[in-house]
Amino acid sequence: VFVWAALIVLSSCSRRTPEFVHSIPDDAIAVLTIHPMQLHTKSQVNTFPSIKEKVKDEIWEQILENPLSTGLMMNEYVYVFVTMEEEAPVIGVVSGMKDQKKFESTLAKIKEGITEEFESNEVYTWLQMDKEGIIAWNNKQMIALVSPDHNEFESSYFTGALDKMFSPVREESITSLVDFKDFLGKMKDLNLWLSSNELFDVVQKIAGDKIPDLPITLYNNYAQVFVDFADGEMNINGETHFSEEVEKNVEEFLVMKPNLNEDMLKLAPAGNLLVAIAGSMDLSKTQQLIEKFAPPEVDTVSNKVEMATGMEMEELLGALTGDFTISINGVEGEAMIPLEIFVGIGVNGKAIQEKLMESVQGLTSVEEEGDFFIINFQGNEIYSGIINDVLVITNALGYKDAIKSGAHGTPLTSSRFGDFADGSLGMFVNLDIDQYPAMLQGLLSQRSEAQRWVNKLTDPFDYLGVCAGNYKSKMVVKTSNPSENSLYTVLKMVDAPE
Repeated sequence: VFVWAALIVLSSCSRRTPEFVHSIPDDAIAVLTIHPMQLHTKSQVNTFPSIKEKVKDEIWEQILENPLSTGLMMNEYVYVFVTMEEEAPVIGVVSGMKDQKKFESTLAKIKEGITEEFESNEVYTWLQMDKEGIIAWNNKQMIALVSPDHNEFESSYFTGALDKMFSPVREESITSLVDFKDFLGKMKDLNLWLSSNELFDVVQKIAGDKIPDLPITLYNNYAQVFVDFADGEMNINGETHFSEEVEKNVEEFLVMKPNLNEDMLKLAPAGNLLVAIAGSMDLSKTQQLIEKFAPPEVDTVSNKVEMATGMEMEELLGALTGDFTISINGVEGEAMIPLEIFVGIGVNGKAIQEKLMESVQGLTSVEEEGDFFIINFQGNEIYSGIINDVLVITNALGYKDAIKSGAHGTPLTSSRFGDFADGSLGMFVNLDIDQYPAMLQGLLSQRSEAQRWVNKLTDPFDYLGVCAGNYKSKMVVKTSNPSENSLYTVLKMVDAPE
């Protein structure tokens, strides 16, 4: 029992928020956190000679070689935050202090005699080389403040802000916010926290009366983003946290459905999948939001839509379910088009298909066979039919007959796209050029400059996948070397000679 109790105490201590984090004020609209040593270790940035050559500043050379040598607590997260003052935005950096003497020695490398410009009070020492900002420190932490519109601030503003930050009131600290505490417990290599509070006030000042009247206030809403550089893949995860007031009314504004149309995904072929994207929207909610908040210019858009489709906007939205799927597969052989393209659109009734066939029949030969129309396009058959309220348009060879028998090869749900199909929007992009049809690779090889750039940008990667919903989203970039850290892979790509 004693051992387990000790382990619990130790684990809770390891998760304890460092004292210097309390210096960040609670009116920050954004906080970016990075873990310097984790990034340094994973990137192996000090092993790239060309990067070292580009860094001429002595301090940056020192950081590049060994971040811990600066005296700052680089084995803890460093916090970069933004506040919106009346005059202009202010950017701050907060870090723990490991060795104050080392840090002051690092500053001394900026220029000869700079230590004579250090000023001190009972709590901290500071340096202000120009009016753009200020850097201050003591034996516990370092704080830097800077503003892009530095002419708007007197030196007294910066020192006044530092007085508060070095002696923070916990109730006025960002760590007093429950959502920020939640964010701290999930951090990865690179992280971002956003608040709607002060940001909405800024938007109101800029836009004024142009912001429509909303039935709710947009305060106490937060977003969190986490980036993890793992071996063989880079993972980016995002979360949206709404206030209680917004939660009560949120259904009116969330135009994305909770899930994709799985029946539609099963209709989409994925033999040699190159690209796929699928989404699911609630068009009735979308229409209501447009009617409530859209500017007058939307009427012009509606007129253009009617001219293009022959259907009024309300009729068009009523004929669609809001679900769609597009998949593109590579095919080899003597086909004129080395791609099989599938488009699935959720429909209510046959109005959309009838309008489509009216447009196509005047341009090329169209035959009707059972549930499908067969469109002859320069010797290639394109199938169009409605299956389970899904309008299917595809040039996949033999699709019409295969779907009748209940099988058309590998469906999208059984492909790598399936890992990104559990939200409102899913996307997959195959980045392995070797898996693309030989005809496309041949066409690319005829443009040497384009081929060079395509190879440079895609060779290190296998695929990109995205899944997004109303509350959570994720993106995965899979690299071609599973045993190599993805950050190191990215740096190698950037560092490669042009």
